[in-house]
Amino acid sequence: MNLPIRKLQKSLTSLVDPQKVVTTLFAHPNAARRFFNAWGPLLGSGIKISHISDDWSHGTLTLNLRWWNQNMHGAAFGGTLFSMTDVLFGTLVMRRMGTDFEAWTRTGSFQFISPGRPGATLEVEVSDELLSFIRDSVAEDGYCNVPYTSVIKNRDGSVVGIGQQDLHVRPRKGATRAPEPQQAKVARGMVLESLATAVVWHCFRDDPATLTTLMSEQRRIPNPEQQMSHVVDAAMEKKATSPEDLRQLGVPDRFLQR
Repeated sequence: MNLPIRKLQKSLTSLVDPQKVVTTLFAHPNAARRFFNAWGPLLGSGIKISHISDDWSHGTLTLNLRWWNQNMHGAAFGGTLFSMTDVLFGTLVMRRMGTDFEAWTRTGSFQFISPGRPGATLEVEVSDELLSFIRDSVAEDGYCNVPYTSVIKNRDGSVVGIGQQDLHVRPRKGATRAPEPQQAKVARGMVLESLATAVVWHCFRDDPATLTTLMSEQRRIPNPEQQMSHVVDAAMEKKATSPEDLRQLGVPDRFLQR
């Protein structure tokens, strides 16, 4: 029974080149924005891309809250908030890097801080400095796991949640020569965030009050580098550990030599 459907799909594919369709849709930021806003997963979730800059360096996503994408408390469904952090960054990176590179989200997490309300927004940026970092990492290691932080805010400025994700970027096969992939050498992004949490538990597991306070403070700091600085400073101030102990735990020297 599936044979006629498969024949139809094959006929349509022969008439329409999917790669050409994608190339056309993403030839200009406005075309990409209109495509995303008509795409079922975003349309159904109430996520709207309200702006993409002409040079693909910046974009804005807005939450339209409806009865079908609310939770039982009348706030944004958690999956919708996570989706906001996942959809645009990789597209901007690929458009700025060029067709010789491909990218996809490798892993991600989300800290829920306060209820998401109608009109909540997320600003996404791919700076020139970030592009240089990606290109340098690919040239040296053969790939780049790009750490990036997303902060969703309500209209009143309150933070809805903080997303931490790693975007895997690598050259397309045959597009450009690059060294064989190497093991990552520096803790960044989600790895650094997890290490900061480990530091808190290592230093304050026998001090529940400080443990709870410091973990609450850490989860509200968007930047993983600042998270690590905060927990290391707290541990050193309370004399809960030593630099050598933290070094053995894997904390990078840049947080210890200050």
